[in-house]
Amino acid sequence: MNVTKKTIIKISTVALLGLSGVGSTWAADATCRGMGKQVIDSDLRFSLTHSQIPGELAISTHKMRVAGTQYKLESTSQAKGFLALLYSGQLTQKSEGLVDAQLGLTPLYYAEQRGKKPVAESMLNAETQQVLFKRNGESAPYEKGLQDRISMIYQIAARLRCNADLKTGETLPMRVMSTGRVGNEVFVLKKTEDLTLDLGKGERRVSTLQFETKPEDAGDEVVRIWYAKDLNWQPAKIEIQDADGKALTQTLIGTGT
Repeated sequence: MNVTKKTIIKISTVALLGLSGVGSTWAADATCRGMGKQVIDSDLRFSLTHSQIPGELAISTHKMRVAGTQYKLESTSQAKGFLALLYSGQLTQKSEGLVDAQLGLTPLYYAEQRGKKPVAESMLNAETQQVLFKRNGESAPYEKGLQDRISMIYQIAARLRCNADLKTGETLPMRVMSTGRVGNEVFVLKKTEDLTLDLGKGERRVSTLQFETKPEDAGDEVVRIWYAKDLNWQPAKIEIQDADGKALTQTLIGTGT
């Protein structure tokens, strides 16, 4: 089926509200009243490091832009030094869609591109109410509250701005689309923690809430995200740990353009 990105992005809010309600209980758990107002423009810069490789490997930038009821979110990681010799180009993630007044971020299009490899895309077909995965030609039913691999980070930030009155052990479950499937991500509030960041004006200590995903299967990656109360609940640190304990970490080093 030939479904263009232009067709996907022009979907109306009315059409979106008419989509299947399957999975709405997941959405309800991860939202609160008036989430849409808490989705804000963001410009963040992160230093990327790996637990098994010394030094800074890349600089990652996250840019969110909200225009009325639409948003665009892009994450770009540019390799440095030795890593740049191994991986030409950069890793880019894009998320585009609507900002729903109650649900917050509502992705309609998600894409990843690694170096010079072809773009891998997932997108919503409103007519069939299916998420299409162009990489493998498969599809899955659309579900209200569905997030993607980058929007989920900023959906939680909006949730915290809306209401951060959470207790250790509470969960924020989500249904999340990648470029090949839809799966579950259950974020658990693990602890409060103070982090020391250098945002270009000397070191600064910030108070954070640390969330961690619960793996569904042995071998699944664990995602940890620290959200800084003192920075309007922006992500201050993002860590992805594989089953062998090796971790890739993004640490906030700058805010603003």
